[in-house]
Amino acid sequence: MARVYGGCHRRGNRMCGVARDTRSRMIYGAALMVGTRGVGGLSLRDLAKEAGVPIGSTYHHFPGGRQQLIEEAIRTVGAAVTRRIEVGRERGPVAALDAFGDEWRAMLEDSDFRTGCPVFAVATGDEPELRAIATEVLESWQSSLAGVFTDSGIDPARAPRLAMFLVAAIEGAVALCQAEQSIAPLRDTMDELHHIVDAALR
Repeated sequence: MARVYGGCHRRGNRMCGVARDTRSRMIYGAALMVGTRGVGGLSLRDLAKEAGVPIGSTYHHFPGGRQQLIEEAIRTVGAAVTRRIEVGRERGPVAALDAFGDEWRAMLEDSDFRTGCPVFAVATGDEPELRAIATEVLESWQSSLAGVFTDSGIDPARAPRLAMFLVAAIEGAVALCQAEQSIAPLRDTMDELHHIVDAALR
């Protein structure tokens, strides 16, 4: 995710290279804003200003307004992170885990710990339709990781539970990093998860 945003933070996120056109900039900007302010903090006016486009462009590109924009932002971020996991798949389960964790490390560091996971922010929000979409994204990450684990010889009955545990642990670590203004919780969580995955492979 952080690799999609580029230029949105002072040091520049590494995901933003794909956000070349107006519509893409608004999608990634919306994800960033939700991750920073929460679902209720998404302002179409502020988003248009930060993207450098007229407010009317928002409704031109997203006739469904705020709901459509958040939905597309969450689905886009979800797909981007899934692609990172799949790239890591070729190098094995630890590499796939690192690819997943590195997204959050970059997001936190690039935003000076202001931005959390936008998908989790929506999944724990109070808008049922958006919450359902965010839950699908979280489940897709678990499914991708479970597939990597199964391919590596981990018991197919255990792989989904292990993937769920890893996603839950990393999402929790991201929140702690924000609270403590330090990357240490994520770093230490990743170290422990490495041991767990290594043990599961034996």
